Amino acid sequence: MKPPLRKAIRIAEVVIVAILAANALVTYRELRMLRKVPVALPNYQFDVTGDADQASVETRGTWIAEQGPAAPLQTTTIQCRKASMQCQESSAVLAFVGEHAVMESAQSTFDIDHWDDKEIVTKSSRGACVDRTLVLSLLEKRASVRMSAGRNEGKCTESPARVLELVAGYRVRRDALREARPF
Repeated sequence: MKPPLRKAIRIAEVVIVAILAANALVTYRELRMLRKVPVALPNYQFDVTGDADQASVETRGTWIAEQGPAAPLQTTTIQCRKASMQCQESSAVLAFVGEHAVMESAQSTFDIDHWDDKEIVTKSSRGACVDRTLVLSLLEKRASVRMSAGRNEGKCTESPARVLELVAGYRVRRDALREARPF
């Protein structure tokens, strides 16, 4: 082979190796980011069925904080039944240990304080460190939870009162992906 052709082949090989290396770096960064945000969260849903004493409400989504620290990656389903005057909340939460995610599930039962044409408000559910009250707006088809410091002092770190709203999970995942980007 002639020297100019050999030189052109060498340059092409270097360019191809550089392109492959850049592609490997981009893939590595994307995989690291996906490890930090490993799930796609469901859309928001709010359904009211039945009437009078047989009414029920089901909603699902992802809790986000209006103010204060962000809520963890999770999905929640709430089912309220007027006949029993109770709401069941089921949640699946991703807890991160280093770069690995562990899924934890929890279920809570709330007694309903009042249910009218406008909203459902539960009695406060007392936890070890936080008291929670669910508020479901039937007119706006929105769900929120009011959180305040629990009565158990000593073991718990002080946390401010805050309100979480149930929203579509893609919003939370989009924000988490934005935070996980290294550059």
